[in-house]
Amino acid sequence: MEKLADIGALQAFVAVADSGSFVEGARRVGLSRSAVGKSIARLEELLGVRLLHRTTRRIGLTADGQLFLPKAMQILTDLEEAQTEIQRAGAVPHGVLRLTATEAYGRQVILPIVASFLERWPTVSAETQFTDRVIDIVEEGYDVAIRFGAPSVSSDLIMRVVARSSAQLCASPDYLARRGTPESIDELANHQQLVSGSRHHQRTWILQTRAGSPVSVAIKPFLLSDNASALRDAARSGLGIACLPRFLIERDIEQGILRPVLAEYSTAEFPVCVVYPTRRQLSPRVRHFIDWLVAQLSPSV
Repeated sequence: MEKLADIGALQAFVAVADSGSFVEGARRVGLSRSAVGKSIARLEELLGVRLLHRTTRRIGLTADGQLFLPKAMQILTDLEEAQTEIQRAGAVPHGVLRLTATEAYGRQVILPIVASFLERWPTVSAETQFTDRVIDIVEEGYDVAIRFGAPSVSSDLIMRVVARSSAQLCASPDYLARRGTPESIDELANHQQLVSGSRHHQRTWILQTRAGSPVSVAIKPFLLSDNASALRDAARSGLGIACLPRFLIERDIEQGILRPVLAEYSTAEFPVCVVYPTRRQLSPRVRHFIDWLVAQLSPSV
């Protein structure tokens, strides 16, 4: 194996190339001017090329130096990040973890995960904001957000899919006893529909069979709400048929409080993402929480 350049020589070369001065470069790396000159000379000898033009008045990069400089800088950056990551791997998380999620998902899924995380790391406290309002986590200073939908491309955010979910039609046994159980998609038009949305944005139910064939259901809301928990409460009280995320109604269905309607239909799967600001290094509390979240969530939440 060929001999590799030592890190000190790379640091000396980058410092001199960046500052344009042996004196300033030596100051940056904490060595004498002579030591820096000898390090760069050994590097040039190893590479078999001249990296710097040296005159009494100025220092400049040769063509080979211009080619080598960005690669040397990347090597040093990668080494620094690897070192920091290893050092922080054993760091104890501490401080306040600030996170946000939708109201229903936050209360039903995220809060128990936060509770177990705080029990595991008592040096961390948490501040949660469970709301259906989309929060600008960079502007408002949140560490983590949990969001539904495909990851978007953003220079300010990193989005990682941690789970997947879907929604299905459901109603209370009392409602179905009074109004009958729909046997086809067309029969939904004869039922009271509990719909997620607002006056300005009403959502059509887009369902699909297990084979993946999509069908669009025209809706005429009997009750319209922008809060999924409120729609679940309405369905439980017998007001009508709702299309709700499985994570929200799974326990109700197991306990017989709600029943699936047209169980062969559901929405397409949508991803559940953890979102956090772009940073070179995450704080231990954020990094550990993201790892904890991924470990706790199953692919079929």
